Amino acid sequence: MSFLADHDGERFRSVDLARQMGYTESSQLPGFWYVLHKLQEDGTLDKDSNRCYGMQCLEPATYEDVLEHARQFPVPGKEQFRVDQTYTGRISTHPNGYGFIDVEGFDDDIFVKAGDMNSAIHGDEVEVVVTKVPETYSAKSTPHQRCEGIVVSVVSRRVTTIVGTLTRANRKFTLKPDERKLLPEIIVPIKQAAGAADGQKVLVGDLDFRKPGIIQARVLEILGSAGDSRVEVSAIARNHGIDETFDAELVSHAETIREGITDADLAERLDMRDKTVFTIDPVDAKDFDDALSVETLEENLYRIGVHIADVSHYVPENSPLDREAMKRATSVYLVDRVIPMLPSRLSEEVCSLNPGVDRMAFSVFFTMTGTGEVRSHEFHKTVIHSKRRFTYEDVQDILLKGKGDYASELQLLEKISVELREERFRHGGLDFETEEVRFRLGSKGEPVEIIKKERLSSHRLIEEFMLLANRKVAEYLTKTFAGRKKGSQPVIYRVHDSPQQERVLVLANFVRKIGYSLKLNREKNGPVVTAQALRQLLQQVHGSNVEFLVNELVLRCMSKAIYTDENTGHFGLGFEHYTHFTSPIRRYPDLVVHRLLFEYEYLRRKKKKMTDKRIGELQEKIRQTSRISNEREKGAVEAERESIKLKQVEYMAGHIGKVYPGIISGATEYGIYVRMVDFAIEGLVHMRNMTDDYYEYDETTYSLVGKRRKKRLQIGQRVKVKVHAVDMQRRTIDLVIE
Repeated sequence: MSFLADHDGERFRSVDLARQMGYTESSQLPGFWYVLHKLQEDGTLDKDSNRCYGMQCLEPATYEDVLEHARQFPVPGKEQFRVDQTYTGRISTHPNGYGFIDVEGFDDDIFVKAGDMNSAIHGDEVEVVVTKVPETYSAKSTPHQRCEGIVVSVVSRRVTTIVGTLTRANRKFTLKPDERKLLPEIIVPIKQAAGAADGQKVLVGDLDFRKPGIIQARVLEILGSAGDSRVEVSAIARNHGIDETFDAELVSHAETIREGITDADLAERLDMRDKTVFTIDPVDAKDFDDALSVETLEENLYRIGVHIADVSHYVPENSPLDREAMKRATSVYLVDRVIPMLPSRLSEEVCSLNPGVDRMAFSVFFTMTGTGEVRSHEFHKTVIHSKRRFTYEDVQDILLKGKGDYASELQLLEKISVELREERFRHGGLDFETEEVRFRLGSKGEPVEIIKKERLSSHRLIEEFMLLANRKVAEYLTKTFAGRKKGSQPVIYRVHDSPQQERVLVLANFVRKIGYSLKLNREKNGPVVTAQALRQLLQQVHGSNVEFLVNELVLRCMSKAIYTDENTGHFGLGFEHYTHFTSPIRRYPDLVVHRLLFEYEYLRRKKKKMTDKRIGELQEKIRQTSRISNEREKGAVEAERESIKLKQVEYMAGHIGKVYPGIISGATEYGIYVRMVDFAIEGLVHMRNMTDDYYEYDETTYSLVGKRRKKRLQIGQRVKVKVHAVDMQRRTIDLVIE
């Protein structure tokens, strides 16, 4: 398979193939013929009319093939960079000193040597002059085959504050930034250090770039001692521009907001307080966005309510609270804390659907059959009273035992959720089984235990009803403006494009080399992948040693879901219309959708039309919300990942010298990556620590092969590894094979 993958597109007679593979003795040939026949029989290999064998695949096998395809099918409107032409783009730097400039409208970026950065730092918007376009130019190739340029000016600085550790140097401090891509020397004069001491983690600002290669700064905030567990997490938040505190005036205002329901509140709301309503959330949840209810109707129908906290009632549009929520755009869930979008008075008390208290909600009611068919749905502002706060584990226990609080309601909801999920899969929805962990922390925030998260039926139950509510709200908002000119629909969508062709080809080539297949369809503009084909791949690897790896690779292959005012559908879920409605406590777009839905419903009931002026206002609001939310969501996800990685490395620092089972998850020229199965933590076995042989990287099979003993270390192979060392600064774990 590896040989034919390297010779993709070529055809071989069986005798020639045997000879090239080294099977020359007559005693070896029967086994060779048998394997060849079985591979051809199961469709992995193809035999043509000349009895010649080759790979059975539609996609290019190598990266060069991808590039050749890109030349044959250029993206409309795209062009190559031109020498002596000036472009504007954002620069991303590498710790080794060089950088890449991403220019809007171009598939590729411009390579900038370390000496040509001209005071630009990571994240800056810059002007660059292209100095070289190689004759062998091809998009996304190695740096020295890319177009090259020189930064001529900095248009705007993205970085205004920097987090790092202070080191005393005579009558000044130098700052070692946590962001390794910030390359210039950062100086903090003693008088500008705000009393900070050597070895402390700080946030600096008032950045002065006037001296080449040097940034002078002033300490804005002292976070604490570098290395302290809580301080390091705070540093991660600050590094991504995430503020843990609210202005005192805003907090004071939030404290004045009353709880409870008045007669005026009930005037235009549906009173659901006597109905069976409950929440299902993680054991450590502090805010409760959503609740469920179920009633049995005649003719084997059910009325299922999805009740969402009515945050819009307490956060008026354009109020100080609203402006702060829009700026933050999302709550951030770090490993040891939640940094909420709204002050805790609102997020954990007034708005939260806590048990045993009356709360205002925005509800979607579905009239459904037991097989998940939605006969009708309607929207209402409501007042609810949650009868029980379930954890996922509570519900799972009740579903397994068949008894407990509201057992019959939960069993019915679970049965319908299974039907909804199967229907979603039939229409192209995907389901990923990724490994996630949570930490049990000590009194100082240090990790004392790593616990693998288990995806339960109760998780899927809630997920399906939230997806259904989001989809139906999106459909309703879209149809409200059906028939209007395209682009005039003030709706905020959550969209997810199909995977990028280049990434799909790399994925297909990779899984083929480890013994699996991804079916691609050949279309006019090249091979494409369907959701059904990705589902088949995920089913192939289910239960195997590489399941977690392929799941992650498929996720990386996907486009990123974003907020936008243009509806292009949601590839991963298989939905034509989708938005976010169910989490307004922690996501600002959901709050905007609540307001849109309420306004559209009000106009419908009053039989009025929205004015052109109002449409224009909403369109601008949605564009602004989408831009900010996409940016803040990216920062929140990165901060969450970094905080998890920090705790993983911190945990393994206490386990140096211990041996654990692992699975090889990657192979490179400098070593192999191994995922320790007990903790779902990945570390590197560096080539220099592999002393039993001299290993070489075999890129055709993504493996390392010993030169003398021919031992092969292959992705998916089980090994035992010892924790050799950790680097807290770089967040790395070094392993050795036992």
